[in-house]
Amino acid sequence: MLDEKDKRNIFKEWLEKLQQESWQLELLISGFTLFGIWESRDILESFISFLAVNRPVESNASTVLKVATLMLQAAWLVFFTNLLVHVIMRGLWIGAIGLRYVSGDIDYDKLKYSESFSNYFKNKVGGFDDYIERLEKICSSIFAYTFLLFFIFLSFGFFIIFWILLVAVLNYFFSSDNSSISAVSIIVNTVFGFLAFFVFIDFITLGLFKKIKGKSFSKIYGYIYRFYSFITLSFIYRPLLYNFLDTKYTRRLFWFSIPYLLLLILVLPDFILEANPHFPEQSGNNNFISKHVVISNNYDDLREKNLAISNSSRKRIRMISLSNYEITSNYASVFIRQAGVDEKLLSEKYGITPYRKSGLRHSMFKGKIVDSTILNLENQKSTALLKLIKQRREIKKDSSKFTKGLNTGKYNKNISNLDDYMKYRRDSIIKVWNKRIENENEKKLVQIKSALLDANQIFIDDVSYNDSLKCKFYTHPNMNEKGLLCYFPTDSINKGEHLLTLEYKTYRKEAIDSIDIHTVQIPFWKF
Repeated sequence: MLDEKDKRNIFKEWLEKLQQESWQLELLISGFTLFGIWESRDILESFISFLAVNRPVESNASTVLKVATLMLQAAWLVFFTNLLVHVIMRGLWIGAIGLRYVSGDIDYDKLKYSESFSNYFKNKVGGFDDYIERLEKICSSIFAYTFLLFFIFLSFGFFIIFWILLVAVLNYFFSSDNSSISAVSIIVNTVFGFLAFFVFIDFITLGLFKKIKGKSFSKIYGYIYRFYSFITLSFIYRPLLYNFLDTKYTRRLFWFSIPYLLLLILVLPDFILEANPHFPEQSGNNNFISKHVVISNNYDDLREKNLAISNSSRKRIRMISLSNYEITSNYASVFIRQAGVDEKLLSEKYGITPYRKSGLRHSMFKGKIVDSTILNLENQKSTALLKLIKQRREIKKDSSKFTKGLNTGKYNKNISNLDDYMKYRRDSIIKVWNKRIENENEKKLVQIKSALLDANQIFIDDVSYNDSLKCKFYTHPNMNEKGLLCYFPTDSINKGEHLLTLEYKTYRKEAIDSIDIHTVQIPFWKF
């Protein structure tokens, strides 16, 4: 029987042999991962656009989601770059080994350089075997570094998810009807973020707070560290991290991470190869150029045609989308997107209380009702049903209180069975109160649509078309953008080029004049 020491020696020998052959697994994993990362770019862009469309404007969850979006983009860029460099460097390493088989070591004497250059190359370049060894160290370090970064980003992702869920739970249980953020939510989130910042400082300084010798501080910080370690699952990769940091060679790579990330995320993506400097810039908020440029994303037909013939990903509708660039029928439709900023306008300018509270919630739960009128009707409905349950209990105790032919409504149905009678009463109560709630919801729906049409004015060649619009609430199939789908007549529009203008309002609470008016203009042709 082998003792524990012999088993450990055999295991070490196996690891020594395995690490010498690890380059094969590195290339295999890097190749598959690189392919998967490249193919995932469209999914990532679609997910980021989905967050941009559905993210609440004013909430703690919105801020957290913005950070998560930036981290997703950074992670994709970092992993793709690192693995691409690793595959190239491994290819160089394999090429160097193949060349060594052909020509052996470097013979500087055969190159017949001057003594000065020969000595310089012997000192700086060294032997070919040394070069291969340096390449091996670089390749192995890059591979380990890439997956260490992967787990660090994964930890940050779990941290973001936990924070989003924390915000959702706090807002659900502690927010009031008149405030989107409660005092309890603010306090808990502030403490949570402050302590997380301390743990982050400890991480980037390689354990600054862990080096403090005070027992009381170490004990308190130990609990904090374990908590964040648990929610981020950082204990999974901690041995890899510490093994990475205890060697000077790899520790320098860790210190290089911050400038490296800044270079990849902030500097390199902003390089542009400009071939047509006189062509107008279409990115950003340059609304003034929209009437001079045909932007395919402003038209339903051109957008779908462009997506069908190219590999480009879908982009969210910014404010408006016309059905066709070339209109041949007597009617056309235009989609007016209901953006997140409209919620503030509807609440503050038009005084319309939302149906539900914004923020994250699970589909199995109803959104928290904010409208006091609807909430009051729901409460009255619950009270009526509870009263019926109480009445049933009283009849169960004293059957004389239930008589055949008891009035059950306008039809005065005679129901002799107590269960049938109670079911009839319950269904009647639910039907009556549901109808009242439905009427109130419909009234609010009409109010919201009127406010949106007042905030979004449609003009064609400076002629107002709002009175001609027939609008319904609509979820656009492009990226599930929510808004109004409006039809308008075109039979009175002359043939030729025309300009559709959207004037939309935004609300700024901090300004003296709280309403800003913006315009988007898109050309179209009538045939």
